[in-house]
Amino acid sequence: MKRAVRFLTVVLILAVSLGTGVWSPQPAAGQTSLVLAFVPSVDAARVLATGSTLARMLEVATGYRVRAEVPTSYAATIEAMCAGRVDIAFFATFSYVLANRRCGAEARLVSLRQNRPFYHAQILYRAELNAKTLADLRGKKFAFVDPASASGYLFPAALLKKNGIDPDRFFGQVIFAGGHDKVVLAIYTGSVDAGATFGEPGDPTFEARERVVGQYPDVRDKVKVLMYTDPIPNDTVSFRRELPDEVKDKVTKAMFLIAKTAPGRETIFALYQHEGYADLAALQSAHKMPKLKSMDELFQSVRDAAKLLGLDLEQMVRPR
Repeated sequence: MKRAVRFLTVVLILAVSLGTGVWSPQPAAGQTSLVLAFVPSVDAARVLATGSTLARMLEVATGYRVRAEVPTSYAATIEAMCAGRVDIAFFATFSYVLANRRCGAEARLVSLRQNRPFYHAQILYRAELNAKTLADLRGKKFAFVDPASASGYLFPAALLKKNGIDPDRFFGQVIFAGGHDKVVLAIYTGSVDAGATFGEPGDPTFEARERVVGQYPDVRDKVKVLMYTDPIPNDTVSFRRELPDEVKDKVTKAMFLIAKTAPGRETIFALYQHEGYADLAALQSAHKMPKLKSMDELFQSVRDAAKLLGLDLEQMVRPR
């Protein structure tokens, strides 16, 4: 009942804000239909449930028909947009860079956490190891999240590279767990000894262990942080290049409105712990980044990290 009341509150707020009148759940004939995709950075079923709530809010705000889906992987999300099957994607940072290279995906919004457009990744380890430095992980089993994840692979791998470490030679085994929570659980259960996830220094609410603490209350005792990476641009709300500008503008405006409502804030936080969004103008004014000529320039550090690792972006985005 409370969830229904919250949703109706969003309906009324957005209808009044956008002047759309009374909202009807039945789409009109010929109505614009959009597919909204979310990367499976945590449990896919939970992402889909929350993403579907956001899709309904976008329907209210825009008058478009909006369907949420969670592809099987980061790469599958990129492929779906580049094949024209997805119109809007909540791309993780590196996924956006790859999608931009592959088919011109356009980032219109970057997410905010603690009013910042950047975050960090962390190296975690099993507490029993009592690790003090990266050298203590030599020969151990290590888990990344996904090859297309900035915090779950790219920036941690660049951190290792800067410390003279080749993961394939340094660790006894390297796996990709498929989700940040799955990396934490693999360490917690002893399936691996260490791994890489998102994590913000000094903020226990924004890091991967928080995603499983309800099920495993002692996770912070058994899984420890060894070190953090350089800052990483936050994840994006990105659009298929061919989508009309009118549609992009309307969805972008709607996202700002949704983020200003209490139920909307609750939904985007539950989704990926977003607390709001910034466009290019906000980055240049409120977040003091006046040198940016486009939103895409924010992600140059991601391309630099890929270059450091010797990754061939052209090869990575080539259709299989």
